[in-house]
Amino acid sequence: MRIAVCGTHATGKSTLVAALADALPGHSIIPEPYEILEERGYAFAHPPTLDDYVVQLRQSLLSLGRRSPNLIFERSPLDLVAYILASPDTELFGLDQWRVPITRALGSLDLMITLHPDPAHDPDLPADEAAFRRAVDAILRDLVNDDEFELDDRVTILTLDTPWDRRLKDVRECVGAGK
Repeated sequence: MRIAVCGTHATGKSTLVAALADALPGHSIIPEPYEILEERGYAFAHPPTLDDYVVQLRQSLLSLGRRSPNLIFERSPLDLVAYILASPDTELFGLDQWRVPITRALGSLDLMITLHPDPAHDPDLPADEAAFRRAVDAILRDLVNDDEFELDDRVTILTLDTPWDRRLKDVRECVGAGK
């Protein structure tokens, strides 16, 4: 099964990905593009720029291009599109040229899990960073709900607004039900 765990920063993606890897024998974790690129020496701006998000989008597409069947991806192209669309320079990004490769890459998934901020685990972010995070989350929700990349009937989407301690159980129920 190919699974992507999506969401803004500090939503518990890494925690859920690690729990899924333990619960699903034979599955390997593909780290988020930021980690892969940082390990290769890419120097990100703080906060990341539009170019930084586009580089991560490219890496995400490359990662999803792997043919292995049992992978758990920490992030998907959808996350990065949400970050790009929430960025101050979003007008410089041409989403239409990315639509086909993103749609194709997302179609390689069996399950996409979207996580949203849990007030019980909200970090103490500065006001501007918290506002940006809320904007990214709202865009991500819209992209999923509006089926912007034609995922309906191709990829099971599981949205988890539940507390962190319930998430693995919810995913296992979804996977066990064969949804």
